Amino acid sequence: MQDLKRLANTLHPLERKVLPLLEKNKDVKSIANISGLQEVEILRALQWLENKEIIKLNTSEKKILKLDVNGLKYAKTGLPESIFLKTLDEKSLSLEDIKKNSELSNEEVNVCVGLFKRKGILDTVPGQQVKFKLNESGLKLINQKSIEERLLERLKIKDLELDKLNPEDKFAFENLIKRKEIIKIHDEENKIIELTELGKELLKIKLDLDLIETLNPEIIKNEEWKKKNFRIYDIKANVPKVYGGRLHPLQETMNQIRKIFMNMGFKEMEGPLVETAFWCMDSMWIPQDHPARDVQDTFFLQQEGKIPEELAKKIAIEHESGGKSGSKGYGYKWDPKIAKQLLLRTHTTATTFRYFGEKNIKAPAKYFYIGRIFRNEAIDATHLPEFHQSEGFIMDEGLTLRDLMGYIKEFYNNMGIYKIKFKPTYNPYTEPSMECIGYNEQLEKWVELINSGVFRPESLEPYGINVPVIAWGLGVERLAMMIHQQKDIRNMLGATADLNWLRKHKVKW
Repeated sequence: MQDLKRLANTLHPLERKVLPLLEKNKDVKSIANISGLQEVEILRALQWLENKEIIKLNTSEKKILKLDVNGLKYAKTGLPESIFLKTLDEKSLSLEDIKKNSELSNEEVNVCVGLFKRKGILDTVPGQQVKFKLNESGLKLINQKSIEERLLERLKIKDLELDKLNPEDKFAFENLIKRKEIIKIHDEENKIIELTELGKELLKIKLDLDLIETLNPEIIKNEEWKKKNFRIYDIKANVPKVYGGRLHPLQETMNQIRKIFMNMGFKEMEGPLVETAFWCMDSMWIPQDHPARDVQDTFFLQQEGKIPEELAKKIAIEHESGGKSGSKGYGYKWDPKIAKQLLLRTHTTATTFRYFGEKNIKAPAKYFYIGRIFRNEAIDATHLPEFHQSEGFIMDEGLTLRDLMGYIKEFYNNMGIYKIKFKPTYNPYTEPSMECIGYNEQLEKWVELINSGVFRPESLEPYGINVPVIAWGLGVERLAMMIHQQKDIRNMLGATADLNWLRKHKVKW
């Protein structure tokens, strides 16, 4: 008995209010109706009581049917097919007249025509203009309410439980759920409360509802503490785990990339997310009819941007005839209007060429950049429509493809990736061009890590650069996937990332 009294004195005020009501009430709603407490307060008290093994909570789930946007409308006006029938009545009307008189949408009228044709109640009247007329079977349906409409009327009055529908209502529901925004299903969870043996014994004790919860100067001054009992606090009780802020694995990867490039003697660049097509494509000798400019790959904006006029003239000559680079160019008329299009940048190489054009960089030079880019990609385990890229270039006398391979290998070795291969590829602005692929242990396949190459003379000549420039661009998320052993790129960036994994992640660097 003494242990029970001690346990009773550990109860929170909410627990002490709820517990006596559990003898006759077994669900949250009934307790809320008689206690005046909010459901969230009751649920909190029940959870605490369950933790103390005073009660046992059993969860039951049920699917509740509610009217959606169109359902609320049709519950008042009737379904489109009912309106269609009443509009025709005994008349012969064209589709346009039906739409006008019924105020139904094109889609709704077309669906009704198809439905009633299949049912054999709608005839076509020949003539200069095709008209429709109800036959005898159709006329009989005009004033009849369908089972679907009867279900909507009931749902207008109150929500219904899916598992308790009669066969007719269930058939109507199955027809309506296929249609747009008429009925929605709400999953409702209900807590059924069961007193344990301990709870039943505790109910036999008269609970002290006036315990002292906190000690303050007023209670000491008026000696109230002598007349009342103190609530006992269980310092061993489980409390919710608090997760402190921590570095995101993707940000950690970016920090490591930055650190490696800094240690290798590189300076960091910065550039805007919204670019002109001039800087993102034209400036690096990507032709204006290149597939990458298609809206299927690039997010274009409606406005136009500004371009540097003097540099644009040089770029135009390079595109049209090759200028002094020794190339014949692309042989088309370069259009400044296309170059002024604004877009969300598709690669960070745009920033590299901004630096060529605006910073007047001289050899020797080493620069890198980490930034977000945007491409109209289908989302899957290795693709996102927005992600991060790390860009870099080295400008100096005598640089070759072997130097580029050496820098890339050194970078990835510093990131802890050693199984890499090189293979030739094509870029409009580099020659030779090269991809580096790495083996992803989680996906058990080789994945593209980096695209690179030596900038072509046509891409450098407008800037007065006459020494080799080796460059690369790598996907940061794919690199982070390998480092953090993730199979899906969506775990590295976006709302679908596993929160528990992010919380438990241990910083590597």
